[in-house]
Amino acid sequence: MIILMGRWIFGWIILVFTCPLLAKDFLDTSIAPEWSSLDSFQNRINRTDFEHLLTRVYCPRATWRKGWVELKEKEVWIRKSKALDDWYILSFGDGNQTSTGKDSVLQSGFKLSLQGLTIALDPGHIGGDYSKMEGRHFSIGESPPVKEGDLALTVAKILKKKLIDVGAKVILVREENRSVSSFQPQDFLEEVEEWIVAKEERRGERFPAEERVEMIKNRSEVLFYRVSEIHARADFINTQVLPDFAVCIHLNAAPWSDPDSFELLDRNDYHVLVNGCYMGGELADDQQRFEMIYRLLKGWHKTELLLAENVSRSFSRLTKLPAFSYKGPNALKVGEVKGVWARNLLANRIYRCPVVFLEPYIANSKAVYERIQLGNYEGEMQVRGEPKLSLVEEYAESVFQGIRDSFSGSRK
Repeated sequence: MIILMGRWIFGWIILVFTCPLLAKDFLDTSIAPEWSSLDSFQNRINRTDFEHLLTRVYCPRATWRKGWVELKEKEVWIRKSKALDDWYILSFGDGNQTSTGKDSVLQSGFKLSLQGLTIALDPGHIGGDYSKMEGRHFSIGESPPVKEGDLALTVAKILKKKLIDVGAKVILVREENRSVSSFQPQDFLEEVEEWIVAKEERRGERFPAEERVEMIKNRSEVLFYRVSEIHARADFINTQVLPDFAVCIHLNAAPWSDPDSFELLDRNDYHVLVNGCYMGGELADDQQRFEMIYRLLKGWHKTELLLAENVSRSFSRLTKLPAFSYKGPNALKVGEVKGVWARNLLANRIYRCPVVFLEPYIANSKAVYERIQLGNYEGEMQVRGEPKLSLVEEYAESVFQGIRDSFSGSRK
């Protein structure tokens, strides 16, 4: 997930933008959320359930939500616009939250088979010729480069076959190492120029020519591969696939001990993410605040947690890896199973369905790098004295078993 031109950075910042129709709209945060779309949730969730989800999953700190979400005895007030004293008022119901359609099938626990479910598999990043631009690329010596996007796509294709074999309908968000977005970095040059001019006006002088050129290049590329690409995937998922749930496939990484010398690490672990832990600065954004409330009211956390905990169990069982634990405020431990955390990422926020975001393996660790270099082979191979599936096969099988267990009546 987090290689940056030779430097591995643990945890990356998701830029905040609203869902665009044109390239310029990526930088337009004035587009108002459709608060009226929450009207169907009036009187459907009781205060206890709402407060539990708000404080234990979506926004654990009162200081973060102060001024944005105000709990009353019989209703909750959500500020509609940071610029105005204008509030959306949601009335609580008396009973348990109820859902309709396929959401109710997943949340009820009555769905004991994958037969007929629609699953979106989202192979992280783009890979291929874009891997260096994305910062998800490194190589050591003359060995073939490690490209996260390529590995994620291979895992997704293996996992797709496994899920189809048990009756699921599976859609890959991308099937090649090509962008889903119709934009390219050059499409954002006008917006980036405006952004730089505004920065120069605030600092009172122009940036040096070479620095300015580099800033334009970096900013336009980020808007392409990190923002427009994820929004394009969201549009595909939300308007065409309409899945029961989505699985975002990534590999993790850790900071190089010396950024100027690619020395492989000993650390190796995994973790699984669901949506949640919206921090104060994020709730200050109107669109993110709306998305948090929408996801809470849809009740998607129950499905996300069920899937995430079973996938975490299967990763632990098959890989023998330890579960990673976050130390900072940008993630919140949820559920009872190790390795399952809530974070507010762009993909698991704007994909309109339950989303499980996977971060297994440390790609720049000695053990994982060695297995990546072995490629995708059939059966098992002796690796460091132990019989091992190929890394991509082990990854896919771990996810498959976790998903299968979630809908088989087995709660291991």
